[in-house]
Amino acid sequence: MEFPRLPSRDTNGQKVVLPDDLEGEQTLLLISFDRRQQSLVGSWRGFAKELTETYDHFGYYELLVLGGRSGMMPSLSGGGMSPGAARSRPHDNALVTRVDKTALQRRLGLLGEGNIYALLIEDGHVVRQAAGVLTPETADALENLLKQWREVNSGWTDATGVGPSTGDSALDS
Repeated sequence: MEFPRLPSRDTNGQKVVLPDDLEGEQTLLLISFDRRQQSLVGSWRGFAKELTETYDHFGYYELLVLGGRSGMMPSLSGGGMSPGAARSRPHDNALVTRVDKTALQRRLGLLGEGNIYALLIEDGHVVRQAAGVLTPETADALENLLKQWREVNSGWTDATGVGPSTGDSALDS
């Protein structure tokens, strides 16, 4: 599914339009709907930072979605996060947006705002999603996706342990 164009602000008040301004060919977007959900988002943070150090093509952001009154795309007044929000979310990849929460949830197929969501975005499309805290199974699945993407898009694969060609593979011709 296509991720909707979503005007946001970073902690410095700079405009960021999602998904256009996301860094990374694969980007993890952690969505929360309430500041009290930051401990849930925190379960993903360390792992996501490790992945950005391991995979050059990967980026991640945390998006706090606050309610808005008029449609999906109202601009933020005040030019950025409140001082309290900025202090509690001091990293560069924290974003905030004000939209109709219900419309955004419906558009992305999210089941309400009682949970957090992790969306893997490629070329403006949501290709995978998970709800809730990071689990070992979800972490392994995400890292496997990143490895596969890197192998497919590098043009070369790791040939360690691969024996001589047998002629049985379509790639051997």
